[in-house]
Amino acid sequence: MALVRRDVRPAEITPFRTWGPFSLLEEANRLFEEVLGDFARPVATYVAPADLYETDEALVLEMAVPGLSPEDLEVSLEGNKLTVRGQVKPAEEPKVRRYYLQEIPHGSFVRTFTLPVEVDSSQAKAEFRHGILRLTLPKVAEARAKRIPIEVVQ
Repeated sequence: MALVRRDVRPAEITPFRTWGPFSLLEEANRLFEEVLGDFARPVATYVAPADLYETDEALVLEMAVPGLSPEDLEVSLEGNKLTVRGQVKPAEEPKVRRYYLQEIPHGSFVRTFTLPVEVDSSQAKAEFRHGILRLTLPKVAEARAKRIPIEVVQ
């Protein structure tokens, strides 16, 4: 038995064969922008990227907040919830500018992290350098890593 390939429709009749899936999506986006104009464009909001990691003695949070100063930030710790708030302000009054492209986000942001271990808030330290906020939160004694000596049994 031989297999015979059959095309139900010739390539010129099926419009999707000449369009790839990405060009079809691009065409749909173009139509939305044409019909909806500025309403179709997403509004940029700032989400400060962060790293939260653990050492033997502390939890450390590093957060990228370029363009901000320490006065633009607020850090609070309540129980095991660490909250960082900030505000990214535009360089000038928006009415002064006529944008062709606006991708730099402005506005307020809030990030809340649930800490995985108990920390000593009285010993917490916050540092700011080159647009990076670094919080060092020492663990309580019970949460610190303990080394267990290994005995040699004969």
